[in-house]
Amino acid sequence: MMLTFGSVTVYTVVEVKSLGNSLNRLQTTLIPLEPAIKGLRADIRKIGIVTYLEDPESLLRASRHLTEVDETPDQFAERLTQIRERLRKRQDASGAQPLVDQFQDIDTLAVRFLGDLKTFLDAVENGDDVVRQRRELKRQISTLSKLTEQFQDELQKALERSTDTFDRDEDQVAWAAVLMAWVALIIGVLIIYSAYRLLRPLRALKEGVSRVAEGKYDQPVQTTDQGELGALATEFNRMAEVIRRRDLQVQEQQQALLQREQLATVGRMSAQITHELRNPLSSIGLNSELLMEELEQDSQTAPKLTGARDLLQNIIAEVERLKEITEDYLRFARLPIPERSLVDLNHTAAELLEFVRSEMERAQVKTRLDKDPSPTPAYVDPNQVRAALLNLLRNAREAMPDGGHIVVRIRSLSGGVTVEVKDSGPGIKPELLPRLYEPFFSTKPQGTGLGLSMVREIMEAHEGAIRVDMPASGGTLFGLTFPSSPPLDAGMGGDSALGQRRENTQ
Repeated sequence: MMLTFGSVTVYTVVEVKSLGNSLNRLQTTLIPLEPAIKGLRADIRKIGIVTYLEDPESLLRASRHLTEVDETPDQFAERLTQIRERLRKRQDASGAQPLVDQFQDIDTLAVRFLGDLKTFLDAVENGDDVVRQRRELKRQISTLSKLTEQFQDELQKALERSTDTFDRDEDQVAWAAVLMAWVALIIGVLIIYSAYRLLRPLRALKEGVSRVAEGKYDQPVQTTDQGELGALATEFNRMAEVIRRRDLQVQEQQQALLQREQLATVGRMSAQITHELRNPLSSIGLNSELLMEELEQDSQTAPKLTGARDLLQNIIAEVERLKEITEDYLRFARLPIPERSLVDLNHTAAELLEFVRSEMERAQVKTRLDKDPSPTPAYVDPNQVRAALLNLLRNAREAMPDGGHIVVRIRSLSGGVTVEVKDSGPGIKPELLPRLYEPFFSTKPQGTGLGLSMVREIMEAHEGAIRVDMPASGGTLFGLTFPSSPPLDAGMGGDSALGQRRENTQ
């Protein structure tokens, strides 16, 4: 059936294209010849009127008007050229040779006629005797009039023959297409009837599908067919088994999701507890600092209390570390809704590198900013972008305890802006990559494991992407890709909806 319909389509397209080509040839060759030959005959009559004038003054005025105003000789030559070109395109067509032969006679005589006409007009302009030239021109005009009339008659016959041929071909194509379409329709009906008879055993398979839809995977489809339907039933039973196993996996995933929700609840409780610990920690730190000041002011007992001062100093240091940890927890648990606007990340990165210059110099780390030569503003929250980049910069610094290099590179991509932070450190072990963004996971003794988790949260809030690569040159490269334009749902509360989801998880 496909082959039949394809044949109908191909045949129709080819024949219609052939008809179009024939019509195009007709429109570009024979049809324009009719007005051209009419104009040629009109020019001949106009020239003939001038040549019959006997009065010298009238003849002079008429000849000047003929050449300078009407430009009849030039138009005559142009029409000859036009007819010549049209017939040249038509000469390969059937039935075109009589036209070509007739025009050849006209063309030969017309070239000589134009030459004699110029001689006649020059003689009239100079006041010479033109009796002999007039007689010759009259003879040529008479001959040209007869030849052009014969040519016009032959052209009309050629147009009628071409039109009849075109109509006959059009009817033939139409009837052939209708016949082939009927053949294709009959074949289609026969195929549908055969398929209906062959596919009746599929009822058992349909019942099996209904059982699977109800969750009954333990009743396989039974069929005695050994052909394609039997193979289909076997594959269906195999699919049902796969679905049964998939259901078990979904149940396991649901249990894992429940465990994650429980962990999220623990995280929220931890955030609350951390919030409650901030005030006591501040009080302990303040009292420890006051006690240290009193010990320092008592000059008599100061030498005896060196150990006590050391203990107080350790208490103050540990309190500061605990305060930093609680701040990290709170920042992670209460990441605000991004207030986004169009921001030049070249400027943001430059300010941030200036901000961390002193701590980088103390750690013997050199930084370099590779700005985007054609910057595209990013649609971001500048404060959250600074926080994300600051985490990456400090992680890179801590990964290079003996110093090194950090390069911040910014480039505009299609639909976004990418910020890359590359260090010259030892890199990340491959086995640690799956847990890289896991909260509370850290390879540093004093780390909280919240830095990269917070960076990922920021990127998700911005509908961006984060990636980590291990370049062949060494070190680690983190890439952050931000959108360069507002999302389509920005006008419908896209950020607000995201913030609402965040609040539901806190």
